[in-house]
Order: sequence, then C-alpha cells, then structure tokens
Amino acid sequence: MQSLNTLLSLSPSTPVPLYVQLRDRLQEALQRGEWAEDQPLPSERELSQGLGISRATVRQAIHALELEGWLVRRQGRGTFPAPVKVEQPLVMISSFTENMRQAGIEASSKLLSARLEPATGRVAKALRLGGGGVVAVLSRLRLADGVPLMLERSHLNYALTPGILERDLSGSLYELLHATYRLNFATGEESIEAMNAEPWLAKTLGLRRGSPVLYTERTVVTEGGVGLEFTQRYGRADRCSFRVTLTGDNAQIAVKSEPLGTSSGQAAKSKISYR
Repeated sequence: MQSLNTLLSLSPSTPVPLYVQLRDRLQEALQRGEWAEDQPLPSERELSQGLGISRATVRQAIHALELEGWLVRRQGRGTFPAPVKVEQPLVMISSFTENMRQAGIEASSKLLSARLEPATGRVAKALRLGGGGVVAVLSRLRLADGVPLMLERSHLNYALTPGILERDLSGSLYELLHATYRLNFATGEESIEAMNAEPWLAKTLGLRRGSPVLYTERTVVTEGGVGLEFTQRYGRADRCSFRVTLTGDNAQIAVKSEPLGTSSGQAAKSKISYR
C-alpha cells in the first residue's frame, strides 16, 4: 500500500480544517477499496505519526466517518470499513432474491413460521378484504451472503394463493407467485420508517437491543385490482440506506411526519440500498 502521506495527502496551509481533510481523504480511500472489510485501518497513533497531525484530529475525523456509516469500531480489534452498500431498486415490483442476484450477492432465506390467519385490521384494509378473508402469513429471515439482513413478514391473500403453505418457500416468493399461481402485479406502494429494535427483533437480526432498524411496509395489487400482498420488513440499519430518484414532472412524492406504524408517501421512482 502507498505511504500514508501519499494515500491521505493533507494541506495544512488551506483554510479547510485538518480533520475535515482527513475525513474526506479517508472516505475517498474507502470508496476506492483501499482496505478490505476484514482489514483494519491504521491506528490513531499510526495515522497521527504518519501524517504529522494530532491524535485528537485523527479521532475527530474517524468519529465523523463512524457517524456517517463509513467505519465501524470493533472492541479490541480496531477500526474497519463498514460493509459495502448494495442497491435494491424500488422502481419496479421485484423480489429480494432477484435484486440480490443482480448485485452479485447470494440471497437465502430461513423460514421461521407459516400459517393461515383471518385477515383483520390493517392487513384486511391493505388487501381490500372484507369479513371472512383469510391470509397466509409467512415469516422469513432474509440473508445476504449468509449474513442476516432483514426479517420479513408477508401476508398473502389466500383466495389467490391456495395451498401455498405446502410449497417450497425457501426461494423467491414472487417467482413462485408468477410461475405457480400465474399472478401478475399491477401496482405497489411502499412506506419507509425508522425505529429501534425491540429485544426479540434484535436477537433475530443479531443486533444489540435498541439498535436502529428500517421498517418498511409494501402492498401489492394484481392486474385485476385485487389485493395480493401486504409485507412488513425490518432491515438492519447498519447495512441499509435509502435513495430516492425523481424524474420529470410525473415524479410526485408526498412527505410528512407520522407516528410509527402508519403508512405515508408514494414515490414514482425510488431506490433502497443494502449495505
């Protein structure tokens, strides 16, 4: 690897604070892949001596990159690059499996439970089901390259998916709905919120209690205007980030603050990325 002075060139004579310069140079190096995910960065002492700046300046720059999600500290081991981001587009109704496949990541699922339930409350409203409607509820842990990424709870209109609990649910649910049930998706709506992981969720995702998670709700309607899917996802915030892309006059987004547990907003074009 290049010397620190070459890799992280700083200019003390400029008005930009040294910690900001170091933060920017480190971020650029991380984007170039100068350090692998399992390779620690130089220590504070090494950076301080190699660049001729104070350890306080180094500490301030590293702390800023931690807050921005570029670096993670591991007790007794050092500071490491955060896992690489992977974008999953929300422009089209596509499956987790397909999005991971396109990103070159191995997707897998662990089925936690599968059962039939009466459709009530928010689920019945989202799927446009009246009294007597039944849904198949599938709870799955979704993994990316073997690492838990999100907990997914899908509610499927059982009138459209009879016998689905007897099917192989380890792969892409959307591929199963297309191939076996000949269902085509017409429209979808997805809302995104932030929350803290309760103990049961933190344990499932391998997080500390109270860690931030990104909660999404998705509703999908068939070409016949029938509600098919209402899915709740809890994604690890240390591996997830969101991007919204607007195009032309037809892109309309409604943004407002609401209590957790309510849905809001609709994007004509948007992206969700998993780190």
